[in-house]
Amino acid sequence: MGWEAHDDRAQYAAARQLYALHGRLWWVMWGPGARRYFAFYQGDADLRPLSDTTPRGLDARIRHAQAVIARTRPASYWRCPVLGCTWTSLNPAPHAPCPAPRKAL
Repeated sequence: MGWEAHDDRAQYAAARQLYALHGRLWWVMWGPGARRYFAFYQGDADLRPLSDTTPRGLDARIRHAQAVIARTRPASYWRCPVLGCTWTSLNPAPHAPCPAPRKAL
């Protein structure tokens, strides 16, 4: 069966949305050949790429991985010290105003 990029518009849009949520620390993409979403961690912790068949599933895997990283390697990435701010970066980064807390997909 042939495949065309326009056949997966919804999947590419979902991957862009996931990247918008997690893009400071994760590179997110839709893999049309695998029919899966992939996320690659961009920090200094060694993680295998994450994947799932749904955007919601990949979002859950990313959030779980971030919780594990935060617990086991707290210096892996910088978090904004402002209460309620979810800004993260590979390095300390000034930003203003602090973005609103992230919403789950």
